[in-house]
Amino acid sequence: MTYLRLVSAAVMAMPLFAVTACGGDPAPLPPLFEPKPECVGAAIDAFHGGNTQVLSALSIGEKADGFDLDGDGKPDNKLAAAGSLAKTAIEDSFKKYDVLIPIEFFDVTALAPDTCVKFALYLGADPYRTDLDGDGQQATVPEGDCDDTNTPAGIAAHRGATEDPTNGKDDDCDGKADEDDANVPSTKTDNKDADAFTIAQGDCDDNDDTVGPGMPEICGDGKDNDCDGVADRTDNADGISTACNPFDSTPDPIDIDPRSLDTAGQPLIQFTSGELTMNADGSLQLDAGPSLFEVSLPLSSDINLTLKITGATISAKVVADGDSFHLENAKLGGVLDARTADTIRGLEVSQIMLTKEDSLLDAAFANVLGPILALPALPPGDKHKGCRTPDIDVDRDGLEAFCDEDPNDEFKVVDLCVDGDGTEVRDEKDASGKVTKHCTEALDGNGKPRFVDGISVLLKFTTARTTLVPPT
Repeated sequence: MTYLRLVSAAVMAMPLFAVTACGGDPAPLPPLFEPKPECVGAAIDAFHGGNTQVLSALSIGEKADGFDLDGDGKPDNKLAAAGSLAKTAIEDSFKKYDVLIPIEFFDVTALAPDTCVKFALYLGADPYRTDLDGDGQQATVPEGDCDDTNTPAGIAAHRGATEDPTNGKDDDCDGKADEDDANVPSTKTDNKDADAFTIAQGDCDDNDDTVGPGMPEICGDGKDNDCDGVADRTDNADGISTACNPFDSTPDPIDIDPRSLDTAGQPLIQFTSGELTMNADGSLQLDAGPSLFEVSLPLSSDINLTLKITGATISAKVVADGDSFHLENAKLGGVLDARTADTIRGLEVSQIMLTKEDSLLDAAFANVLGPILALPALPPGDKHKGCRTPDIDVDRDGLEAFCDEDPNDEFKVVDLCVDGDGTEVRDEKDASGKVTKHCTEALDGNGKPRFVDGISVLLKFTTARTTLVPPT
């Protein structure tokens, strides 16, 4: 299972101008994003809010969709150029329920303008991806297990198993029961379970009257009720689940992973200064942030990816939905900082020549992703000519640059970081040449991360209603 961990703290963009000190030298500019006070209203209290929702779709926005993060009057979204590369992977993640991000609202008493709206985001512990029978295959996902029941018979039935032509069950998850070795459908007219179907008519389990071709899928029972070859799922022609789907119009319960909560049981991610305003057309608009948004993706037992978006700003249309509401045309914009990009390792993406040994920072600043994203390269006259820079100067001391000191060798990696004030930091290596500390890990004189500038991003999303199940 892929998990998501989200952590946030409310922050606010500061005005983009310098203050002149008495001596005539410009005073240091504050960082681009500073804390914003919590608005006056009801406090966030986990699982005691309302209007609970879950992100139901996600995509990378176009360049014009970006927020103006640096105050220059132009939209910022360098990631837009990679939208087509990521589209399929993101869509597949939602089809497989890899991404479950529930939202709980607080201090929203009516669908009307409100100067203080608060909400929390959680990590969903997916109840849809199950392996109750321990056969190594999950139900509910495309090409998943067709029998996830916790019985000896259920353990035997899984995709790729050998079909037993005598037990009246679909052992190999092809939607048919008791076919022969050549996969020829059975002609048995048995109807042991006394439902409306025989095995010859397509009954994939003649031992259970809740299972048969076209029967309604019963979510959570671990059975392939409609005989389409997957338990607890029914897909349309596009591979989108039309039954047992946490993102459809029927609110489903989502278990909350305890890692979403602090030691006091409160959500780690809290937006505490949002507001609802009325648009000219009479619709309601939600605005919140900027904020820190963190997503952690354990891809396997030894690979864990953490994605942080600083300065995250949320804007969305609020749409009435029965006695609640959901969000449409929603946008989350912010900055993927260099330090974070250098921790994203273990991925292999051939389109951008990213190997498991290299980081996303390497791909963006020392390989082909940089030109794809149109990251600026320092000019020929610069000491670090050819090194690329991000587009958002978060710490306001000039854009940082990230270099491959030997661009002609076979290793396309960043091994030199140049701060906006000109400070150079190189990777630290041991006697064998192995990197012991990446330059992006350097701290400044105050003990804070030195390399925080990053690439602007804009994600578009929608939400659907859901219910939350607190961890026990």
